[in-house]
Amino acid sequence: MRVIVLVAVMGVSLVGSACTDGGSVAAVVDPRARLETLAARWGSGPATITYRTTERDPGEATSPHQCLRQLVGVGEVDVHTGLRICSGVGEVRLAWDPPERWRMDEVSPRNLTWLSTVEGEVRCRGDAPLLRCVAAEGHGPFGPLVDPPAAILDAIGAPVRSEADRTIAGIRSECFLVQGDQAGTIHRVEWCYSHDGLLLFLLDEIEGSRMATAEATHLSRGVAAGDFVVR
Repeated sequence: MRVIVLVAVMGVSLVGSACTDGGSVAAVVDPRARLETLAARWGSGPATITYRTTERDPGEATSPHQCLRQLVGVGEVDVHTGLRICSGVGEVRLAWDPPERWRMDEVSPRNLTWLSTVEGEVRCRGDAPLLRCVAAEGHGPFGPLVDPPAAILDAIGAPVRSEADRTIAGIRSECFLVQGDQAGTIHRVEWCYSHDGLLLFLLDEIEGSRMATAEATHLSRGVAAGDFVVR
């Protein structure tokens, strides 16, 4: 009799264990919830990150070769300058000190500075000390680096999908993709965050129109006070 009771208890234990294991497997984190959790971490601590970027604006030539023919062919620039502009390759340095301060310097193919402080936001063009600044409207093609994903997700209105993890700037990152029809065109956005919330990769593309990517190459956890002075 004692043996029978023992077997019954063991059977209940195994069933309970199986139910627990099954429950843990089924408890999958919602991709949008995970994306927004990492974005909240991104919005809670300082960092300085340099990104390698590519960019194509609406109406621009769809290939570097076509762009070069347009610019050089009409005598607007020399071949060397044309190659730099038409490659679409550049660099963005972001000094990130949320919630009130950030500075984004775009270098090549255009030189622009976007600055946000407690006094407001400005866009500056030119080189120090001759920067010309005006009040900013929007944050440019790399705005999603500093804007929360929620507005983009709501505008596209499609489910968020988890993508394969990637190693970026030597750091393992979690990646997320949203893609949907917005105003008759396919809008695709991808973010990759480190596990502690550093935004390491961004892709923002509207099919047949604009496209921007930013991939981290160097980073440090902190900012310099001088980054937030217009000079």
